[in-house]
Amino acid sequence: MLRRFLTLSTLALSLITSGVAQNKEKIKQLAPSAQGSTGLFNLYLADTLRRGEVSLGLNITHFNREPGDLDFTLFPVSITVGLHDRVEFFVAWETHRRVNGNAITVNKVGPGDPIVPARLNNSLGSVGFFNDSPFLDVGSGQGSGELRSGLKFNLLSEVRGNPLSLAVQPIIKFPLSQSRTRLLQGLTNGILEAGYDFILSKNVAHGGTITGNYGHLFAGDSQGIRLQHRTNYGLGFEMPIGAGRVRAIGELVGSRFFGERTQGANPKSPVDLYLGLRISLARWISLSAAYNLNLNTINGDLPIYDIPSTGRSGWFLQVTFQRKINRAPSIRCQPNRVIIEEGESTTIQAVIVDSDNSLLSLTWRASAGRISQQGTRVLFDSTGLQVGEYTVTAEVGDGDRTASCSTDITVESPAR
Repeated sequence: MLRRFLTLSTLALSLITSGVAQNKEKIKQLAPSAQGSTGLFNLYLADTLRRGEVSLGLNITHFNREPGDLDFTLFPVSITVGLHDRVEFFVAWETHRRVNGNAITVNKVGPGDPIVPARLNNSLGSVGFFNDSPFLDVGSGQGSGELRSGLKFNLLSEVRGNPLSLAVQPIIKFPLSQSRTRLLQGLTNGILEAGYDFILSKNVAHGGTITGNYGHLFAGDSQGIRLQHRTNYGLGFEMPIGAGRVRAIGELVGSRFFGERTQGANPKSPVDLYLGLRISLARWISLSAAYNLNLNTINGDLPIYDIPSTGRSGWFLQVTFQRKINRAPSIRCQPNRVIIEEGESTTIQAVIVDSDNSLLSLTWRASAGRISQQGTRVLFDSTGLQVGEYTVTAEVGDGDRTASCSTDITVESPAR
């Protein structure tokens, strides 16, 4: 798995560095997901932070899993750093994990006994566990959880003329500790897992974005039992509301377990719906909140488990802090004619590029004559001017930094 992880990283890096154009690109206000990589709540966007930019996310999320009516409450801290305009590094650490196993047999493992898979408190004492907490042996376990890290490589971008944005990210998940206590409390599965995600994003009308994720996470054996690999997938959107400071976000996120099945492992592959809002309080801080609904639970269709139905409702909260690099906009003046006769007019077009997608102001001025602005174009009227050279200047600003361009217009006497 580690070799596969390194191979994917090397391949993606070679694709990036072999043909990276240094074009300026419009980057959205990106926030880290709960998984670390920038995106929505759990899903990722194909865009990346630019070099030197940093995002910090403080997250709390609560959701349900099968079997055993498991309730997870996680407190991940996610950090994302732009290593390159098209490469970002991310890490997400579960600073605290709380697991409630409402239908798990308690205290079945003694101090000197071998660690065994979790069992349900039904009449048969059946083996039943979820991949992330396979050895849960207490009614409630809590402590620090696992760590996830990876790189995201932006391969295609719409602002460079591509029809959509595409990224790939190799990931690796660390158990941090394989202690007996942490295994029995359900804080880790005790193994290193590695995989990858493909991310496809598309901008839509009115400033919205649709994103789709698809990838795999490969597992191995832990404490003599075979954990299952999983396919991770999801589809999500974000859409601005009003002036754009508030964005509506929706996600459908799921996993499908596959590989050699251990009896009682992962009887229900999770599918979660998230609906919520992200509010930008300032350029450097945002708040997010969402409601979570577990769409795939045991509700009488698997009577062999003979346990209560798992809860469905959950939630997600996040506050993010961002260090954004404000790059000055650029402007270029394109005149229609630079030599005119007195009484004639000419137009000058301003070509503006802003890498931050900021709200811009454009002003024009002339050393003499009359000018009238029409959007990003200005009309210069030489009526009444003497023969000579005159300068028309355009200045664009984003509130912090400005750029300007000038055009010299030569006015000649009218031809007799």
